[in-house]
Amino acid sequence: MQFRFALAAALLLLAVVAGSVSGSPSRPLQQAPSVSNGVLDATRWNFSADGAVTLGGSWLFSDISERAPTDGRRRLAHLPGPWPVTDESGWLAKREGIAHFRVKLKLPDVPAGERLAINTGYWMSAFKVIANGQVITKGGQIGRSSASEWANPYARIAALPDGAREVDLEIVVSNHMNRFVGSSVAPLIGLESALLSQSRFIETLSIFLIGAMVFGALYHTVLNVLDRRDSANFWFAVFATLLAIRTVAIAPIAGYTVEYVEQYWVWRVNYASTMLLLPVTFQFFLASFPTQFREADVRWLWWCFGFLAAATFLSGPIVGEISLKILQLYSVIYIFRFSMGLFRSYRSGVQGASIALAGWLLCAGTAVHDILMSNGIIASVNLIPYGFMGFFLCLSGMLASRHQDAYRQARHMTSRLQTLNEELEMAVQNRTAELEEKLEELRANQSALQQAREDAVAANIAKSRFLATMSHELRTPLNSILGFSEFIRDEKLGALGDARYSEYAGHIHESGEHLLELISDILDLSRIESGKLVLRFEEVRIPDVIEAAIAKAATRERRAGDCVTVIVGPSLPMIHADGRAVTQMVINLVSNALKFTPDEGSVTLKAFQRTDGGVTIEVADTGIGMAPDEIPRAIAAFSQVDNNLSRRHEGTGLGLTIVNAMLQQHGGGLAIESEKGRGTRVRLEFPAERSIRPSGQLRARAG
Repeated sequence: MQFRFALAAALLLLAVVAGSVSGSPSRPLQQAPSVSNGVLDATRWNFSADGAVTLGGSWLFSDISERAPTDGRRRLAHLPGPWPVTDESGWLAKREGIAHFRVKLKLPDVPAGERLAINTGYWMSAFKVIANGQVITKGGQIGRSSASEWANPYARIAALPDGAREVDLEIVVSNHMNRFVGSSVAPLIGLESALLSQSRFIETLSIFLIGAMVFGALYHTVLNVLDRRDSANFWFAVFATLLAIRTVAIAPIAGYTVEYVEQYWVWRVNYASTMLLLPVTFQFFLASFPTQFREADVRWLWWCFGFLAAATFLSGPIVGEISLKILQLYSVIYIFRFSMGLFRSYRSGVQGASIALAGWLLCAGTAVHDILMSNGIIASVNLIPYGFMGFFLCLSGMLASRHQDAYRQARHMTSRLQTLNEELEMAVQNRTAELEEKLEELRANQSALQQAREDAVAANIAKSRFLATMSHELRTPLNSILGFSEFIRDEKLGALGDARYSEYAGHIHESGEHLLELISDILDLSRIESGKLVLRFEEVRIPDVIEAAIAKAATRERRAGDCVTVIVGPSLPMIHADGRAVTQMVINLVSNALKFTPDEGSVTLKAFQRTDGGVTIEVADTGIGMAPDEIPRAIAAFSQVDNNLSRRHEGTGLGLTIVNAMLQQHGGGLAIESEKGRGTRVRLEFPAERSIRPSGQLRARAG
């Protein structure tokens, strides 16, 4: 639908323009009078009703040429058409010199207040028009050499002598520049008012076309600057610029241009800009419909016609005429290629392809028409400028439709984004309300947790105070039990009689010592948790600590001094620490190792300096060991790995807990490596800043 509408509008525009240009009569064209053997009989033609008459046909012709005989032989020349050559030698035979075209006009009466006039048509060199021996108009200056000749070959309107029923009309033409010269558009005869009205219309149309193309070039240049990704805007701006330049360099505007610029240069600009139109058009189509055109073709066109444009501009109109013939040949070829590419784009539903195809078919039709006319195959008027105008308007419509579609999509996307934004804001508000509810709930939970924490801390402090108090209270009677049981066991006040009393007293003493150890551990833990454990840092010799610990560490069955292997590294430095706490840590580790290692196993105590300068005390055994996931439980307070009610090993599970807490107060770390059934390795790692200086060595002993 869009294609048919665009094509119909373009054809209607062309029909209106063509009718205005040709001034065609209302009656059939074949009934109009024509020039025959130098005579036009228009006595029965009604110029008021039927319009102007084209002075096409056979005119009397004579020339004065360097190649022609000097007898001034009279011949016939057909207009529109070239100046007949006298010398046909060579395909580049040049029409040069001065020529005379003559016709006798037999005219009817015209209404009062009107008079007949002639539209000279387009001659390709300097000319003048003589009516009944009087010069009525001229285009430039006729000369016998290129130096004296000045051309303004564009159409002019000149009134014929008033009341003359017969007019001897002569057109004198001189040429010393072009290879081809003659009439490309035949003269017209008609009422002066009608011819002037038609001329003004064409001039106004041309000015409108130039203004539209300049505006289009500027508009699409701005669009290209704003969005360089779409190169179609750039090439359309170039196309519009070339078309505007060409329109200024052709009739009717060129008639005013040559008043300021010599015709020689106007021709050069005209031919050069025309050469570039084909590759620029291909480049525009390639940018607009990239899937239907090949980039290799446009490169070839640029090389070919870019060279021809440069050669034409630098060399002049003769090279321009030859280049124009080459352009006409390739235009016929590429008209078909462009048409097929645009038709495929139209069938594929590409945006704007229908409008571009309609404009191209209009332009292609006028181009073929003018090519046929310029080669003398048909007689008509130049239509290519108006084909270009229709093509320009269609391409503008194509780009406008694309921009409108993009604008419509942008508006749709804007509306969609606005809707999404509103939905997002609503979702954010809802989510914010939910988060505020959650936050209030978390604040309430946090308050409850804080209260629970404070209660737990208070309970823990109360527990620690209770344990500390109870430990003190229990130690006093327990010491009495231990002292009296020792007196009874040793029979210090005399024999008991039965040996079993002494045995029972020994059991009471051992149980009391065990209970005292438990109470001491609980008291140490409560001091640590309540922050009342005060460390006294001093210079501590590791060998002395190990010796004291080995002397005290024991179980009911074994003593450390009998079965623990001690290895102390050379040059072991002293450490800045609490000697009692370090001794207690070593005792706990060695006692644990003895407790969980069978008789056939082994316990090794090592002390050495690490590469970073710190000191490590390591206790390794080959006892029952632990799984990796059981190690954190072994460090926790009041916890043992063997947590069954019927566990085989006694104890509160505070040994490693106390060691870890004391070691942390020294800035060190507790490292445990263990494997089920293979044994355990525990390291007390004191930081390097605790090291002081090398100390003596402890002689290794094997139990």
